Amino acid sequence: MKKNTRTLLITLISFIVIIVVASVAYNALKDTSAPAVSLTPNLTNIPSATEKPAVPEPSLDAAEELPMTNSATAEDEQATVPTEVATEEPEATSVAEETVESPAEEEPKMPDIPLFTLGGEETSFDAVRQGKPTIINYFASWCPPCKQELPHFQAAYDKYGDEISFIFLNAMDGQRETLETLTKFMEEFPFTGPVYTDEGIFAYIFQTNSLPTTVFFNADGTIANGYLGYVNETTLQENIDRLLTQK
Repeated sequence: MKKNTRTLLITLISFIVIIVVASVAYNALKDTSAPAVSLTPNLTNIPSATEKPAVPEPSLDAAEELPMTNSATAEDEQATVPTEVATEEPEATSVAEETVESPAEEEPKMPDIPLFTLGGEETSFDAVRQGKPTIINYFASWCPPCKQELPHFQAAYDKYGDEISFIFLNAMDGQRETLETLTKFMEEFPFTGPVYTDEGIFAYIFQTNSLPTTVFFNADGTIANGYLGYVNETTLQENIDRLLTQK
């Protein structure tokens, strides 16, 4: 009887230990940012605001990779989109260090695409950023990792909104995401950052249907960095610090 009791206790303790270890590992992984990716915008045949760009429907399960660039400031890594978590961010490798003899290429800039407020008023990327460093966060209300990272972006907007322009770009498709679903989400979250739509032009330019997608822009409109997937608070702060340093 004592032997059976001892065996039962050992089994129970082992089970508890496994649960605790698994819980700790999960909590550590779920707050890990997606790796940074280098971005080259597709600047050819950009559709107008009245046209519907040919881009895939936004998805959490997409494994799309954003194109690479020869930018000396971009990080030389590609990433696929995680569903909830991502691998650790790799150290950046400067392409300029690998191709010292190559002539410097002009940094790609984000075109002045049309943006629309939730009230239907048209503005543009340049009008919103006002010559400041800018962050575009591409999200949807039904996207779990978007919901996980938005509090970090909301806090950053509250703190740095005077120094950095924030564009929360909603992947509104009229089906899975509508004005009604977005409005309800913003009321319940709560979320006060400036939200825009763009008829899918941002997704066309960066050839991504991955949610969330975040792109950081320098004050001159050049691309500083980008992420496919969840961005944690530490990674967001590091990129904000770099943007403010380069102002």
